[in-house]
Amino acid sequence: MSTEHVLSSPTIVSSYLDFFRKHGHAVLPASPLALPGSSTSFVIAGMQPLLPYLRGLELPFSTRLAGLQRCLRTDDADSVGINGRKNTSFFMLGNWSIGDYGKREAIGLALELLLECFQLPQDQLWVTIFAGNPENMLLLDEVAWEEWQRLGIPSERIVPLGKEDNFWTMHGPGPCGPCSEIFVDRGVELGCGSSTCRPGCACERFLEIWNLVFMEYEEMANGMLQPLPLHSIDTGLGLERIATVMQKTESVFTIDLFQPAQTRLYELAPQGLAGNPSIELRARRMIVDHVRAALLASLSGVTPGRDGRSSVVRRLIRRAARQGRFLGLHAPFLHELLQPLVVGHCELLSPEEQRQVPAILPIFVEEERQFSRVLSNGLRFLDQLEPGEEKVISGKYIFQLQAEKGFPLDLFVEVLAERGLSVSWPEYEQAMEEHRLVSRHGFSDHFHSS
Repeated sequence: MSTEHVLSSPTIVSSYLDFFRKHGHAVLPASPLALPGSSTSFVIAGMQPLLPYLRGLELPFSTRLAGLQRCLRTDDADSVGINGRKNTSFFMLGNWSIGDYGKREAIGLALELLLECFQLPQDQLWVTIFAGNPENMLLLDEVAWEEWQRLGIPSERIVPLGKEDNFWTMHGPGPCGPCSEIFVDRGVELGCGSSTCRPGCACERFLEIWNLVFMEYEEMANGMLQPLPLHSIDTGLGLERIATVMQKTESVFTIDLFQPAQTRLYELAPQGLAGNPSIELRARRMIVDHVRAALLASLSGVTPGRDGRSSVVRRLIRRAARQGRFLGLHAPFLHELLQPLVVGHCELLSPEEQRQVPAILPIFVEEERQFSRVLSNGLRFLDQLEPGEEKVISGKYIFQLQAEKGFPLDLFVEVLAERGLSVSWPEYEQAMEEHRLVSRHGFSDHFHSS
């Protein structure tokens, strides 16, 4: 793909915010990644801090807003590294209309930014629109279809998709609505070869960069949709993804934000040590991704631990450390990537955050040391297990390893899947229930004897 413009990530951010300032948007300060009182461990979408406005519960200081928000989604962690587009943590650029302009102007603004500011060729842009959903009596989004066509996107590059793809929800109660996604065609050489390859395909050819959500409904606890008191616009342009396009890199893991950390990782573990190119590629991607996510969480005041948000950070560090084993890295090494990540993200981190990093280094080292002991003991235990004829490991052994040696459950599943094995979950549940009964009786006996 050829684009003449090559923009750094900080330049993309400043260009985006300047563009929307000129169109009457007030720039919001970013909310903390670990937002107090949030229903999720971390902010998972740029619009999350704006929920009171989108629901019509509070009045914003401006009906047109824009900003850059850090997000962290743990439900994407298992997909990281398999393809070149998913990050656990990411920076989301957004512009919002709170009962102000509608979908036509939102589409026009998005296209103007991409074509005039970022100078993307229009013939490389594809879009998706909401195809409708009979179950909810929702119709095809004809307004979006007509507006994209009016602005020069031909009908063959407008793809109607169903509710699963093009109706944005919070996966539970909250504001929601149909959406229109913008994709960049990165070239047939990255495609799957199918004649039906288009946006929505799992291959690397079409990269979704921007989602325009038309907030029109409130999803209730029973799944019913109620019209919102005012219609709003919520858009999200992924910084890592638009940087991948603007910098012509092969994935989100090789843009400027990650490049210093990737370079340092190659110094620590030269190429070829994994013995398998696909395993090595995924390992390198997961390492820089998870360390970045753990670093951003740590900068928001969340350190590794057993519960809640802290357990998320612990899991990220441990998953990254385990991937280092595939690259021949057995001693603690993740802390070596923190300063390179700071260098790559320098203009996106405050001076105060950059000064915090030396205090975070020993936390990563100690966490990795503890995990190394747990991992070594756990892997030895797993190596001794004999799977049944169906390549299924008894759940009681897995529970024993978890309860007695502190081996994380999600790591069991990951290791066993790599070996082509699975777990008998009914046996796991039975062992867990037996453990609860023993613990309950033990407590009862102690209570009555005291």
